[in-house]
Amino acid sequence: MPRKPKPTKRLTDLELEIMQVVWASDGPLTVREVVERLAARGTREPAYTTIQTMLNILCKKRVLRSQPGPGRAHEYRPIVSRDEATSSMTREFVERLFGGEVQPLFAELLGHESLRREELEELKRLIESQLDDEEGQE
Repeated sequence: MPRKPKPTKRLTDLELEIMQVVWASDGPLTVREVVERLAARGTREPAYTTIQTMLNILCKKRVLRSQPGPGRAHEYRPIVSRDEATSSMTREFVERLFGGEVQPLFAELLGHESLRREELEELKRLIESQLDDEEGQE
């Protein structure tokens, strides 16, 4: 099965906000639909031409695909899943900020974030699961 292309560059805040809208959709979206959904979120009043430009940039970054849609409109659909983008952006973040070391990130989060007991238990479960998987591979 062919691998999906990974984002070629990190996503800006606006690009990520647009991608959140696209990922939440159950099908392709036109520029107008993206503009309407962004406006409905209430986080910004997007200009049609700005969103159109951003969608084209996301296509150049190989995060979205464009195809002819109704009338003169184009429809946009994701090439990269939310999970793939999250993984890629997290790896880049850890590399840039912590030299690729994950442990300092956890220490930072645990030291400055107020996590509920349930969240800490879930993190503990994930760590134990990872340790169990490594033991099974030895």
